[in-house]
Amino acid sequence: MKRDFVTGRRKEIPLDEEETSIFMCVLTSIYMYLFVIVLAIVMAVSSMATSWEKDIMGALTVQIIPVEDENKHIDSEKTLEQQNKVLQFMENVSGVKSVRVLSSEDIEKLMTPWLGNKIDISELPIPALLDVGLKNDGSINYDEITRGLKQITPNATIDNHRLWLNRLLKFASSLKQTAMLVLLLVIGICAFSIYYSTRTSLWINRETLEILHVVGATDKYIAKQYAVNYAKIGFFAGIVGLLIAIPCIILIGKYGLSTGSGLISGAKLSVFAWCVIMLTPLFSSIYSMMTSYITVKHSLEKLI
Repeated sequence: MKRDFVTGRRKEIPLDEEETSIFMCVLTSIYMYLFVIVLAIVMAVSSMATSWEKDIMGALTVQIIPVEDENKHIDSEKTLEQQNKVLQFMENVSGVKSVRVLSSEDIEKLMTPWLGNKIDISELPIPALLDVGLKNDGSINYDEITRGLKQITPNATIDNHRLWLNRLLKFASSLKQTAMLVLLLVIGICAFSIYYSTRTSLWINRETLEILHVVGATDKYIAKQYAVNYAKIGFFAGIVGLLIAIPCIILIGKYGLSTGSGLISGAKLSVFAWCVIMLTPLFSSIYSMMTSYITVKHSLEKLI
């Protein structure tokens, strides 16, 4: 009678020598690889949506269209005069934390993805932009601000980003829900595989199980042996899947950051997210152990 190398318990059922155990180890490794990848996507999308809401909802933009003279040329002096008036007005608005005039270099960086590097934007009628930071607990009356700006100049307009931010958040929410469904699907298929693998093993060891029942072994005792075996399979498979998934996550993250998109840059995994990812082998072990234990307990009465 052999003993388990890890726990030292007696092993009346040769589960380690079965092909089903080897098959489940490989299959569970694949499942855990997919699980880790999708889990990282879920947490990255959540981080990205939080970053969008924090950065964009906490700010608004005021643009001032350049003033033209009678010859349809830009009047820089009047434009600057209106800009200073709007700047002073926004600094006195309740709930505003800071107001910053975007420099020509900042505007050029914003326009480069659309216009390219070869276009001189100084000759274009680009509006002056004010980046307005809002207080976290500040209450902003956008209608009142709009009326105040119109009294200063009809060339000033306000954009609080709410319309397109809501669309982005809906997109992020849809992406997150889809990833969650895939995550649940992976977990469900893994449980399905463990169930049929355990049932197959019970049928293969039918005679051994009958002898164990004759000598007084309970269903709980047999289920524990299966639970220990599948706990080891789940833990080992979780480590393998994790070690394969981590380089993929890092490569995907570097590729996403290399695009230079400010929206994607918010999709970063926090320390807490990495800690959760590192615990996936433990989850795999416990999940495999519980699934196999329940399967054996419910199947023995029908098979024996």
